[in-house]
Amino acid sequence: MSDNFTSPLFPLSINVLPGALLPLQIFEPRYIDMIKKCLGDAEGFSIVLTKEEPSLSREGPISIHDIGTYVEIVDFNQLDNGLLGITVKGKSKVNIFETWRQDDELLLGNIGIIDEEDNDLSNEPQYKDLWNMIEEIIRHPEIKKLNLEVDFNSSKSVCYILASILPLRSQEKQSILELDGNSQKLDYLKEIIKRLGG
Repeated sequence: MSDNFTSPLFPLSINVLPGALLPLQIFEPRYIDMIKKCLGDAEGFSIVLTKEEPSLSREGPISIHDIGTYVEIVDFNQLDNGLLGITVKGKSKVNIFETWRQDDELLLGNIGIIDEEDNDLSNEPQYKDLWNMIEEIIRHPEIKKLNLEVDFNSSKSVCYILASILPLRSQEKQSILELDGNSQKLDYLKEIIKRLGG
């Protein structure tokens, strides 16, 4: 794990996995300022999933998961509705150690990049179907438009990208993010796919 650093936190009811893309509409002044600063400093921020019962009080503790995703802004534009539209790409899994608010209520966190193991499990018989599935899905014209980068020699990449494409609930994606080993991630994903009828 690398040294800790301070990062703006963007609590959402949806999350993004490393390697995946997420379009967002930004309208609150504190987040517009955050985006401007991130673009100006060529830095990213961290997206964290809110828990089921977030604190209703601005003075109370922030109810978020302590594992999130550090993201970078890869595109931005003014939307037809006047809002700022951005697309972020997940870069790294991060641990959030403590949080505090700025005067403008922007949430900041002391975070550390989690250096995840990476290996190639594509030749393991129990995972062949997952590699076949993502190879088929990314050939779909609508998925091609996303320009997703999949490293087929990386179990981590295959798992995260496949989980981001499939209709998973945010908490299921969070569970995959929080699991340590790639075998654990792939096994969990296989169980979800089975429930989805795949």
